[in-house]
Amino acid sequence: MSIFKRKPKWQPLVCRPTDIIELFRQDIAIDAPLEDLTIEINGKPHNIGISSEYDSRKCVYSEVCFYLDDQFFRTLEGFAAKCCVDGVLFSEMKTITILRENLNSGDPRNYVLLAQREMK
Repeated sequence: MSIFKRKPKWQPLVCRPTDIIELFRQDIAIDAPLEDLTIEINGKPHNIGISSEYDSRKCVYSEVCFYLDDQFFRTLEGFAAKCCVDGVLFSEMKTITILRENLNSGDPRNYVLLAQREMK
């Protein structure tokens, strides 16, 4: 018997785009506006998330920006209303697949919201 156990390889998580938007809303509410996901839409990978600047002297985030590939929005409402993929509004898509998350967070099922809303 080995004392080292392999971590199980996780599978992609399928959810609705509105679940991603709700995750972003939670990140803002807890003052943690940083997110980096790789999702798949129509068989192609896309980068989606939140970026911001952190001022360590004031302990605050500033210049929050929501993005999907090369589209950038200053507000979550603007992101939800205008972000498109292949001419389709992101927020109106039926499902998306999260391929992997940034290397620091690991499995997207670590987010309770996404795990609860996973579509099987």
